[in-house]
Amino acid sequence: MRHLAIGDKVFSVNADTPLSSLNRFSSGSWSQVGLIGSAKSEKVGRPLDTINISAKWFRDAAFNNVDELRQMIDQPQQVSDGQGRNFGRWTIKSINEKRSYFVNNGKSMVTNLDLSLEEFRGES
Repeated sequence: MRHLAIGDKVFSVNADTPLSSLNRFSSGSWSQVGLIGSAKSEKVGRPLDTINISAKWFRDAAFNNVDELRQMIDQPQQVSDGQGRNFGRWTIKSINEKRSYFVNNGKSMVTNLDLSLEEFRGES
């Protein structure tokens, strides 16, 4: 069972790419406008949603998984979850990779990944 798919990259326990956490942030389309002695709400365009993903991967295979994500950074990607919900297209805003627990041949045994996605609204 997969947790999430970004383009062709599947995050799952079976693929040794499990997710630790997924946070989705959505803002409303109202803004506060300050007035003398008061304030009012004003309708504005809704900001883009963001998704922040954290993962902890083990062994040296994590390097290839992170590299696959880096190759997807220049194009919007289709995102869906393990229950079959389609989240639409998203761009990869940042990839933060932290390797630790190095063994004698220089390979890391633990890779922490923080991945930030931003909703894509644009031409199809």
